[in-house]
Amino acid sequence: MFQDAPHRIPTRTSTAIFLAKACVLQLQRAGQDRLNSIKRHPQVVDRRFSVQLAHSSAALWTDPAPSETWYQRGKIQNLRVAAARLDRCTIPAGEVFSFWLQVGRASKRRGYVRGRMLQEGCLIPAVGGGLCQLSNALYQVALDAGCEIVERHPHSRVVPGSATAARRDATVAWNYIDLRFRASRTVQLSVQLTPASLNVSLLGEIGGEKTASSDAGPAVVAPAAAVKALPILNDHACESCGQVACFRNDHDAIHLKNRPVKAFLLDAAWPEFARYVDSNHTSADTLALPMDGERWKLPQYAWPTRGFASVDAATFTTLRRAAQSRRLAAQGALRQKALLEGARALASQLAKSLDPNVDEVCVSQSLLPFLWGAGVLGGRRVHVLCSQLPVRALEAELDRATAVHPESETLRDFRAEAWLADAEDEALGYAEKIITPHGQVASLFGPRATLLDWASSAAGPLSAQLQPNETQTILFPCATIGRKGAYELRDAVRGMNVRILLGGRVLESEDFWRGYQVAFAKTASFEGIDLVVQPSIVESQPRALLRALAAGVPVITTINSGLNANSPARFVAALDSAGLRTAIESQLNRRQF
Repeated sequence: MFQDAPHRIPTRTSTAIFLAKACVLQLQRAGQDRLNSIKRHPQVVDRRFSVQLAHSSAALWTDPAPSETWYQRGKIQNLRVAAARLDRCTIPAGEVFSFWLQVGRASKRRGYVRGRMLQEGCLIPAVGGGLCQLSNALYQVALDAGCEIVERHPHSRVVPGSATAARRDATVAWNYIDLRFRASRTVQLSVQLTPASLNVSLLGEIGGEKTASSDAGPAVVAPAAAVKALPILNDHACESCGQVACFRNDHDAIHLKNRPVKAFLLDAAWPEFARYVDSNHTSADTLALPMDGERWKLPQYAWPTRGFASVDAATFTTLRRAAQSRRLAAQGALRQKALLEGARALASQLAKSLDPNVDEVCVSQSLLPFLWGAGVLGGRRVHVLCSQLPVRALEAELDRATAVHPESETLRDFRAEAWLADAEDEALGYAEKIITPHGQVASLFGPRATLLDWASSAAGPLSAQLQPNETQTILFPCATIGRKGAYELRDAVRGMNVRILLGGRVLESEDFWRGYQVAFAKTASFEGIDLVVQPSIVESQPRALLRALAAGVPVITTINSGLNANSPARFVAALDSAGLRTAIESQLNRRQF
């Protein structure tokens, strides 16, 4: 049986010598790369890369020992940061891919933390530790896709759970121990973390030329890494070696940090979501929100803040977003773009509350695509507080309505960029649970959806006190805008002896209601209202409809409004003016008797 040489305890002197040697090699490599014009490749969203050339999947949690948990959390955080720099990296045909030039130096400033790393014969906590799991996976897909391996270094020791024994490993150390390869066709990397695994794929374009043969040539192995693999060294890991005199040993600190938590990253507060958050957090969890709405008496941010381990607020970012919003029109593309930019800035700020101990994230939908694009959700369980249809489904509804009402500018004034819809789709597909009170949204996600009850209210703040007469009154409890079903209501009541009470501004053409009996709501009573109608094409919060139902006023709407199918409202199909007219006539005739 092979016997390993006696292990020497590292000292500050031996470590300083090791680092000095490494520094010399780093300077040499930097100079070589400059001379050889080795460069970083762009990350591009391109749907043409849909042919999977090779795939690797490896478990993130490889050791059940409690002493290993802290190391593995740090490793996953480091993989998360590096994956964000590698995903969708597009490597042109014949050009060299360099792991370190693509990922960059693993430093605290870049978001890397302490993970498990092999150095001087020991497994120690080090910033960037664990990235070898990613380099292993990249080497494996490059091999399987038939790429030319330009540079690869095997590990000097066999670590449990590694690919070393099968000779499919590739260690890396900034920047002189690198992994490099090239392909004969343009390829793209896909690097994703799930809560359980690291998934790496090499993708090619449809119709692209074939890859090089898998025997394209041997890897270049630098002398620094060309050593014989030594046996397992678990007895030289900081948490188990027992060498407490070693200056690098921090056994106690490891256990102090070994605590899983949940983080809530939230935007606008809905009462349904606030109730859910209040019932589903523990005293170990983190809350990150725009502002402390309870403290500043701001209902739109009134999240429950008691009982959390920490509460972080992005107050300045939120105030700036509010100031910018006030300067914008009530409707239009500029407003929508500004709202998205505000959500992006808020997501970036709140993401700072995610430390490596966060295993589960509950996130507001408005922040989701930006957090996903930043790569901070990978490797975590994700629950989404969904407040509206996904962007792609929402815009499909608007496109359908635009085809029926091409004269409406509001139905076609804005469409999100493709990357945002793609990011949201990917994140929603990844999410473990979708939480929403919106019935139409919940129906899209099957068993993953948790359908909340809408919070009801007995108040009815959108009507006028009317003198009784023979003309019946219909309340349209919102702004006159195409997505709320304004065109369908106008068409449905044409020629009928009814009054239309409007709950908001007219955002379609100024003469939209010409020829109709129309008034604006001014008081907070449903007195004199015979029927509430809102045939929504797109809706997120049906608050006015809920108030009307609570007040006992009949409601006609669509399933797109968000009301659940068991609601006492009467449902009609969206964009169906004829069906809406039939429902209105039936209800008004019933009210006369």
